Amino acid sequence: MTRPRPPLPVDDPRHGTTNGYGNLGCRCAACRAAHAANHKKYMERKRASGEVVGLHGSSVAYDSGCRCDTCRLAHNERSVEKKRRIRERRAGGDS
Repeated sequence: MTRPRPPLPVDDPRHGTTNGYGNLGCRCAACRAAHAANHKKYMERKRASGEVVGLHGSSVAYDSGCRCDTCRLAHNERSVEKKRRIRERRAGGDS
């Protein structure tokens, strides 16, 4: 089990960077947004090149552009589970 990292100081210039999110473990809104933008560009490059990321039968392969039945099923299962967790959180059941 990894130990939690101490949060970045509020005035740290690394806030809002992919380094802040990925290497330093910061999860502030700015770092999350930088990571999301970087990941979106990465997935767009993979889709444009036709390269499938991950193994077939995974949601990651579906996200990178594979639409085979196995990847579609994995993506749907992940989506259903994610929506279930969101409903539980909204209902107050922390799981």
